[in-house]
Amino acid sequence: MTKTIKSAVCLLLCSLATPNSARAETDEEALRQLPKTYCDAWAKHDGQALAQMMAEDVDFVNVGALWLHGRSAFEKYHSRLLSGRFRESSLTLMDTAVRFLRPDLAVVHWSWKIHGDKDYDGSPRQERFGLLVMLAEKRNGKWLVILAQNTNSGPKKAPEGEDITPPISVLITPPK
Repeated sequence: MTKTIKSAVCLLLCSLATPNSARAETDEEALRQLPKTYCDAWAKHDGQALAQMMAEDVDFVNVGALWLHGRSAFEKYHSRLLSGRFRESSLTLMDTAVRFLRPDLAVVHWSWKIHGDKDYDGSPRQERFGLLVMLAEKRNGKWLVILAQNTNSGPKKAPEGEDITPPISVLITPPK
């Protein structure tokens, strides 16, 4: 009888562990999809589609340190940007890392490159690289970005960090 109970408990524990593991994998896949969705919306130059992945109360800081608070401000800014100086731009996802802080809260780091955008005076800009950090929260079964910081890569790696390798690939200068 005791052996049967131990077997039943073991079987029950194993069955409970599997859904959580499968759910974690599904959540990680959904989080890894966020940068892809962002790049897909960017390719269509669609600020509204970009905004759909943002929480209503998102705080988003762009590469120029402009702090956008709320989905409507994010959408308004990106719709203007993507129909203006960035209408011919192409954003490419390079690498992604996901770190869970809680089962419903995760950090998504992703590196990117962009080309085809223009400066304020209309002159073409050189291809550049950067890192976008997103804090995503699962709300009503959907992962939404609640906080993000976008950063351009610097012109070269600082000597203080030459021997430090980041968890994902972040190019400082274009490959030759």
